[in-house]
Amino acid sequence: MDEASSKFVDQLVQGKLLDEKLRRVTHFPEGGLTADPPDLFHDFAAHRARALPTATDTREGYRFSSPVESAHPENDVCEVVVHRCPTPRACVVFQHGLFEDNRDIYGFLFKGLREKGFEIHLSTLPYHYHRKPEASLFGGEYFWSAHYQRTRAAFRQAVYELDLLQRMVQSRSGLPAYVAGFSMGGCVALLLASLRADLPGVAAINPATTLSGIVWDSPLCSTIKADYQSAGYSVSDLQSAFASFEPLGAASIALPLDRLLLAYALYDQVTSLGQYQALVSGWNLPRTLELKAGHLNTLRVPRLAGDLAHFFDTLAETAP
Repeated sequence: MDEASSKFVDQLVQGKLLDEKLRRVTHFPEGGLTADPPDLFHDFAAHRARALPTATDTREGYRFSSPVESAHPENDVCEVVVHRCPTPRACVVFQHGLFEDNRDIYGFLFKGLREKGFEIHLSTLPYHYHRKPEASLFGGEYFWSAHYQRTRAAFRQAVYELDLLQRMVQSRSGLPAYVAGFSMGGCVALLLASLRADLPGVAAINPATTLSGIVWDSPLCSTIKADYQSAGYSVSDLQSAFASFEPLGAASIALPLDRLLLAYALYDQVTSLGQYQALVSGWNLPRTLELKAGHLNTLRVPRLAGDLAHFFDTLAETAP
């Protein structure tokens, strides 16, 4: 896609988000940046040992109780929207991006995947859509802000839910359930890949790779950066605080690397190209997909659905 128009779309949408949402709120890092316990995923094995929950069917899919409770009861039920195809040969458990309020942005990509035989189970990040507390001004405000302790807890909730959903879909369908995510959803997918060796495969599209870097460098997070600065925190403080639950800070990666695909936009104005390249180098990723697009119009790249389907098909051929 055209570089100039791709960058323009990213800048336009970021400006709209800042004007209509982010500049209207401020948050303070209550509780500071101390991590307790230091390992956010310290009880992942115990979480995995629990029985799968019973899902409740809805008009668009189903919902299930979160394995992690928050301070907001409305946030503790995860809704899943299912995009079905007549005879699926595999499923894709998909995690959406930050501050979204319109699931239709994935229509083009999901249509392409469904035509190739993939059923989509679109999850909901904490504090987005129906999970938004009444006191919150917009979806995602309580997921990603300068309230570090709440953000940290929300990431744990998101990762554990994605793990649970992947196992639920695979158990219910009897089909391989691949994991994919876009933007912040891609970050959550990568964090799950760092914890689980038995996933059929993971595709991260334009993921956040370093959370401290996103706060400090992305125009979209300028107000969050200002909130941290007002509280007296520097970039080095944030680097230490986020290191334990950002992809670039992962101590190890459980998933075999040939079962992971990083797709990234060359003209991205939200997450920098340098951050994607740092993940490729830091994780030594053998499978990457460069797309001539911006952060947002990546979802409209005609080849993306086919490339994802080819990746998943390749994994199916080599599955143990």
